[in-house]
Amino acid sequence: AFSVVSKLLSQRKLDLLDELVSPEVLQVLKEKISLLPDSYRDALAADIDAIMYTTEGDVRIYYDDDGIKFVSILMRFWYLNGADLPDEVPGETKVFQIMFGDESTKEKRHLLTANYEFQREFTEGAKPDWTITRIEHPRLLE
Repeated sequence: AFSVVSKLLSQRKLDLLDELVSPEVLQVLKEKISLLPDSYRDALAADIDAIMYTTEGDVRIYYDDDGIKFVSILMRFWYLNGADLPDEVPGETKVFQIMFGDESTKEKRHLLTANYEFQREFTEGAKPDWTITRIEHPRLLE
């Protein structure tokens, strides 16, 4: 889900996120993405093969005012991206240089992080659909 959503964000195909992302988060994303430079927008995309590490940040079970049970999982992702970002992106992890082919061909990659929170209703009989209720790409979507 992270890879698919991050690519759709990068491509500005926000209308395809209606069923995956909460309306509140989607509205904020529409505003932020319209202001991003192309290089930052390109850096949002995380190819599934470029995801280096994932970990859960927080797992919660809670009830709303009507007694409906929810589960929320915050996931953190580290991924490599070849977007043409300025070297002075604050807070970014070191830039890696990866060589493909001969000595003269170098491709610069950035190790970036993203936090996505997934939520689903967990009461008996509820659909098993997850919704993304938070999307953070530090230093890119601020």
